[in-house]
Amino acid sequence: MVIMRSIVVIFILALLGTAFSAGTWALFNDDEASTADHVVSGTLDLKTDDTDGVTQTLYNTAIVPGGNVGPNTIVLKNNGNVAGSSLDISFSYLESDGSPNTIDMSANQTAALFEVTTLSYDSTDLLALVNDDNDNTYIDIQDVTYTDLSGQSGLATGATKDFTIEITTDSGIWWGYYNDGIVITMNFILNQ
Repeated sequence: MVIMRSIVVIFILALLGTAFSAGTWALFNDDEASTADHVVSGTLDLKTDDTDGVTQTLYNTAIVPGGNVGPNTIVLKNNGNVAGSSLDISFSYLESDGSPNTIDMSANQTAALFEVTTLSYDSTDLLALVNDDNDNTYIDIQDVTYTDLSGQSGLATGATKDFTIEITTDSGIWWGYYNDGIVITMNFILNQ
């Protein structure tokens, strides 16, 4: 019975010691409150050709063998109040055939017919980054679509930079491809 009491007494002393320690620590704690604080976030506002939105569609309904679209220049502007550190550029395309369509090629087959002869951003030749992955001896829309063009130089507040593209079709393309088409969408994402 005596042994049990000494264990209980030691346990109680340990708890009391912790309580006193916590009370002493609280005397050195000083809290201050701040009032009327405002946090305002900045904005990244990418405009293409001075309009809102970050997607531009390249569309031509009358390209012929040996014909071209462009060069077309899209002016990119950071209209926000935060500098953009980098710009990501990506391409996509969807089949958009006309009628009558005697051959009916896939979107990938059609994209491979459109050679990209100019592709630049801020005077940087982006074609140097693109490989001829489909081995047709030239850089085409399909090759550009599968290339990572992210991490381009950003845009400072109020700054503009030009993106230029030109597309050409081979003059040897057979007229049987008449009305095979694609709609090419270029996406521009400005990052903080």
